Amino acid sequence: MRKKSLAFYLSATGLITVYLLILQAAANLNKPVFYGLTAALAIFLIVVTIRSPKNVLDFFRSMKLAASILVFFTIAVIIGTLILQNVAPARYLQSYSPGFYKFVKLFSLGDTYHSLWFSGLVILLNLNILICTLNQLSVWRKKLGFFLIHLSILIIVIGGSISAFFGVKGYINFHEGDIVSQFQLTKYNQLLNQKKDMGFQLRLDKFEVDHYAPDYRVYVYTRPDSKAKFGMPYSFKSKENAEYPVKEAHGVLKILKYYPDYANREVAVPTDTGPGAVKVVLHEAGHLQTAYFFDRTGDDRFFMPDKEGMIIFKWKMPKNPRNVISEQKLLSITFPDGSHRLLSVKEGKTYPFTGDTSVKIGRFFPSFSIDDKTKEIVSAGKTPDNPALELIFENKKTGEKTTQWVFANFPDFTHGKKLPGDAAIRFTFVPSLKGKPVYIVSADGNYEKTNTGKKFEKGKLENGFLKIGDMSFEFKSFLPHAKKVKQEFSLSDKPNNPVVQVQWIQNGKKTTAIFGASDKSATFLDNGRVALLLRNKDDSPEAYRSYLSVLKDGKVVLKKKVEVNNPLHFGGYYFYQSNYDPKDPTYSGISVVRDPGVYIVFLGFFLLTIGGILRFYFKM
Repeated sequence: MRKKSLAFYLSATGLITVYLLILQAAANLNKPVFYGLTAALAIFLIVVTIRSPKNVLDFFRSMKLAASILVFFTIAVIIGTLILQNVAPARYLQSYSPGFYKFVKLFSLGDTYHSLWFSGLVILLNLNILICTLNQLSVWRKKLGFFLIHLSILIIVIGGSISAFFGVKGYINFHEGDIVSQFQLTKYNQLLNQKKDMGFQLRLDKFEVDHYAPDYRVYVYTRPDSKAKFGMPYSFKSKENAEYPVKEAHGVLKILKYYPDYANREVAVPTDTGPGAVKVVLHEAGHLQTAYFFDRTGDDRFFMPDKEGMIIFKWKMPKNPRNVISEQKLLSITFPDGSHRLLSVKEGKTYPFTGDTSVKIGRFFPSFSIDDKTKEIVSAGKTPDNPALELIFENKKTGEKTTQWVFANFPDFTHGKKLPGDAAIRFTFVPSLKGKPVYIVSADGNYEKTNTGKKFEKGKLENGFLKIGDMSFEFKSFLPHAKKVKQEFSLSDKPNNPVVQVQWIQNGKKTTAIFGASDKSATFLDNGRVALLLRNKDDSPEAYRSYLSVLKDGKVVLKKKVEVNNPLHFGGYYFYQSNYDPKDPTYSGISVVRDPGVYIVFLGFFLLTIGGILRFYFKM
């Protein structure tokens, strides 16, 4: 055959590509038509080869054909780059018109590298390389390096094609103790509603996650005014007494205190005046609990575990113990000028509040709740687990009435309402326990006990201990006069509950704030122009691993620790550590891969390396 020009080969390769695209459309629309066109192509190739075998051989061994195929390969790669690949139909319709989407589906342009027409080009290139290699074998006997390089390319393409068409990928969702014999198939990283049997079982024995050492930092966000967006944050280490300037906000952030495992408690501090106080330690089942109690109504008593009784502390034993154990409802009222009133109130009665206002005591519910159906306020029971009191304020001049609920367990909760006289109210409920044991303990070590509220039995502490069943209450550190102080501390050095206390210094003014890593919202300063957060610099895992066992016929035949770059290989499958759930420490995600062409690809790269060495470092 007379030598043909490059234009001839470009035209021929173009016609072949068009025919492959027609085959692709037929495969997507009508399978019988596809089979007919494929048979017609096969018959055509057989007839042409029989009539002119030399011309067919010359065509397929031409380097111009290789160049032409690479041109169309380049066009295919451009298509695969410009058009979205392997995404949901909705994504295509968001990006393209419906007509263009139909065109993409017809010719499988959304899955270019696995399409029929692209695979046809791969086969055509492989055939060209193979025939060229065999044709030049007699010449390349003296040029082994060139031969190995060309052969390696052919082998790599063949191995990649085998992996693309015969490989299997899937996923296993594991929890510790789970045993599975199947995995869920995936395609383009999307889970399919299909499963495949492995021929053996896999068990997750254990899952572990290693985290980087926590580094909790204060993040400072700034903005020019409260309506603008915050810019990129400053990140400051939580180092106590460190001062950090924040130029955009013209201020300085000082770290006062950092608590890795924050906790707080109320303690008694000795003073010259005030009620008597005592430290009480509960010894129960090897555990200790400490609390401070004051000879002041509301702060003088505590329930025993499960509310199976109550203990009351008094500096001196009262002459009439019955008055101490009676139920009381107390309102502690504080006004802006510092004045304070303590009212013992009863339902239905009215008390003066300010000069123009009175307060009527409305309903009392020992267990405040809201009915889901009627949305009415009700009491969930008689146990005082959420005591609440209704206050009705009335303006004497206008007759205007406002209602406010106050809660013993949530003394600062006011529904955002402003009370008359800008007062602050705390509600204290002092319950009585009818039919349950009540002990009144005094500082001199004596106590009186009653089960009925009428008859009292006297007793004395044993070396400061009051023993009740399996519990022992130790009374120690008596203070004649004390005040209640909030004490903040860290339970441990582990970052279980990180909290930081900071001071914001701006224009000579100092503002103190305390916030924790568990706070969902930021702490705002400078009229909303500065926001503070405490967050771990990097909470991503350092490493995670699964301990897997392979079972056949119920027996363990292999155990393996699987990590990200250390897979388990068994039964032709590779099991890779691929995922974990930070909210579920027992969960592990395992990717499953069977890649039959991978070793052929490795062989191709090995031959490519040897060929390169022979070609460039030795004279053949």
